[in-house]
Amino acid sequence: MIVKALLLATLALSPAPDTSTVVGRIQYVYALKDAIDATVWPGFAAPENDVPLVYYEDSLCYVANPTPAFAGDRVFSASGLEIVRIPRVDDIPFHMHVDCTDSLGPVMRCSSPEITRQYVPEVPSVDVWAPMVMHEYFHGFQFKQEGFFDEFMRISSFETDTLTALCADYAWFKESVVEENALLMKAIERPGSAEDYMREFFELRDKRRARVLAEQGVDIVAYEQLMEVVEGSARYVEYRLYRHLGEYSWAKYQWLFKPSDKYYYALGFNALRLLDKLGIDYRGDIFADVEAVEKLLRGI
Repeated sequence: MIVKALLLATLALSPAPDTSTVVGRIQYVYALKDAIDATVWPGFAAPENDVPLVYYEDSLCYVANPTPAFAGDRVFSASGLEIVRIPRVDDIPFHMHVDCTDSLGPVMRCSSPEITRQYVPEVPSVDVWAPMVMHEYFHGFQFKQEGFFDEFMRISSFETDTLTALCADYAWFKESVVEENALLMKAIERPGSAEDYMREFFELRDKRRARVLAEQGVDIVAYEQLMEVVEGSARYVEYRLYRHLGEYSWAKYQWLFKPSDKYYYALGFNALRLLDKLGIDYRGDIFADVEAVEKLLRGI
C-alpha cells in the first residue's frame, strides 16, 4: 500500500519490517508509535511514556522493552527496541488490553493477529490489527501521565458498568446520548454554528445527568467525563492511524462515530474532533484534568 510505504519511509525503516514475523510485527507497532508521536500526539513514543508490550502466541509470549519482571531469552535488540521470548504467562485465550498493578505497573497485552482474528473476525490483516493495538497502547500512555492513574482509580471506583447499563436499559438515556452525538457531528460539519450546537448539547446532557441523579441516586458526571477522555482519546488515535495506513473509509468505519451502549467512546472521540476543527489545543490538559474537554466545549 502506497500510504504505508511512504509512512515507513518517513520513519527511516529500510527495509520495512516483515510483518509475517513476530519481531517484524513488533517493530511495525513501534514504528507506528513513532508516527503517532510525530503527527498526532507528541510524547506518545517518548521512552518515559513506554510500557512493556506482551505479545501472545499459542504457547509463547514475546515482550518488547521488558522490565525485570519479564526476563527472558533475547531475540532482538536494536534502535532502542529489545524483544525477549518467555513461556506463555497465562491461559487467558485472548488479550487486547492494558492492565496496571502495583508490582508491574502498566503493561500492554495483545494477542497475535491470527489469534485476534479468531475472536474478532473483522480483523483480516496486520494493518487492521495494529490500530487496535495502538488504541490499547494509548491507555498505557495515559497511565504514565503524572497523577492520571490515581485519578482514574479514584473516579472509577464505583461500578464500572454503570454508564453502559444506563444506556442499555433506559431508552430515554440512549435517545439523549444519540442526539448529543448528532449535535457534536453537526458542529464538526458546520463549525461556524458550533456555539449554538454546543448550547443545545449541554442542555440535553445536563438534563440527562440530572434525571439519572434524581431517579437512580447516582452522580455520573465525573465518571462520564473520565471515560470520555480515556476511551475517546484512544479511539481518536486509532482513527488517525486508520487514516495514516489508508485503511479508513466512511462506509467501513461508521462505527467509530456512532454511540453504542458504551457511548462514551464515540462522544469523547467526536468531542476531540470538534476541538481539532475549531483549532482548540487540548493535548496538554486532558490527562491533568479530566474535566478539561468538557470545560473547553462549554467555553465555545
